[in-house]
Amino acid sequence: MRGRASLAWWPMTPAVKRILIANAAIWVALVVSVNWIGSAALLDHLALTPALVWPGLELWQPLTYMWLHSPTELSHILFNSLFLWMFGGTLERAWGSWPFVKFYAICGIGAGLVVLATGLCLAPAAPVAGASGAIYGLVVAWAIAFPEQIVWFFGIFPMKGKHFALIPIGFAVVDFLLRGSGTSHAAHLGGMAVGALLVTGLWRPRRLRDRIRYWWLRRRIRSVRRDDDRPGPPGGGYWH
Repeated sequence: MRGRASLAWWPMTPAVKRILIANAAIWVALVVSVNWIGSAALLDHLALTPALVWPGLELWQPLTYMWLHSPTELSHILFNSLFLWMFGGTLERAWGSWPFVKFYAICGIGAGLVVLATGLCLAPAAPVAGASGAIYGLVVAWAIAFPEQIVWFFGIFPMKGKHFALIPIGFAVVDFLLRGSGTSHAAHLGGMAVGALLVTGLWRPRRLRDRIRYWWLRRRIRSVRRDDDRPGPPGGGYWH
């Protein structure tokens, strides 16, 4: 029963399946091109290299980089595929296929723009490839949309959704703090930020303004209540 309860929350939905197939097909093409033919042209021009986007004007790279995975490290595509299946299917089932695809694409492109902005200043010649930015956007969205849902980790340990999602998020943050090599921290953190802004609606100026106003009013109310509960000076009344 525990295994079934866990698997019920990891559906294989149509859009997720198509993205997985596309990623796998492109990965096979990269393996053949790089490892067998000896040509890195696909990686050179489809991965996100900030200096090639600007001033090189290869403006498609913030979109194409998210469909590439390392042809020499199988774990790269395996982990991204695993997280896409685990978190993406539930979101697609809740939102519908087209809204899910738009969210996934915007998270990936948004993460790519963060990589571009930081890379132009720090490492303009360093190429970045992979779907991690879009994937981490899904993880954050899943944690916000299903925070109290119980899932069974490895079919054994019950965990709330918000705690379960902290595993990959925590890994990304720790890797960033430890400056893990070979990892685009800008893509991971950028994808998280874009996913959170989209799923909460805080990317809209009016929604952000309302949230800030609500937060400020709550602080004012709590402050007034504390003042009302505070005892006055001896003899009653207040000192002026």
